[in-house]
Amino acid sequence: MKFVSHLDMNRFMIRTVRKAKLPIWYTEGFNPHPYITFALPLSLGFQSSYEIMDIRLTDDNYDINGICEKLNAVCPEYIEFFDACEPILKTRAVAFAHYNITFDDNKKILSLFLEFLNKESITVSKKTKKGDIKQFDILPKIKDLDIKEKNGNTHLSLTLPAGSTDNVNPELLITAFYEQTNTDYYCYSVERDLILDENLKPFR
Repeated sequence: MKFVSHLDMNRFMIRTVRKAKLPIWYTEGFNPHPYITFALPLSLGFQSSYEIMDIRLTDDNYDINGICEKLNAVCPEYIEFFDACEPILKTRAVAFAHYNITFDDNKKILSLFLEFLNKESITVSKKTKKGDIKQFDILPKIKDLDIKEKNGNTHLSLTLPAGSTDNVNPELLITAFYEQTNTDYYCYSVERDLILDENLKPFR
């Protein structure tokens, strides 16, 4: 699933909601389509165990406790819905995301990454929406950083800004590490396991 694009995931979810026969609300106008949106689109190649999908139903009295069961009944085994609730926050309140990064390196990267993270600053380059290249120090933006050996590999967990106001992809840090240390490339995986609000509380 990590190689499925966000647009394809949108199409998949539209079909899933239709198959589950949920009374989903359609937009008005010349080309009506189901109202489905994600709180924070996932980057291609990332895995995730915590995604938030917002839908709108036409029946205000619909029992939301049965939504997950109906969706899971028509979903493949590698996608699971585990909770449905009334929204508390608007999607613009998303402020951070937590990531787990695992390098398949048999502990070879651990000491190198620790040394890299102990630098006074780490300058990374990010392409803006206008196509310009912006450089900034990523270290002040990192929260809850932890790096350790886990199951023989290097495991890095960290929280970064995410959302419409500020969005920092962990790939920026990984790319800077390889480029600035001339380290041999090792395969790695990235999992996003939490979406957070400005108080670093799970977004709902």
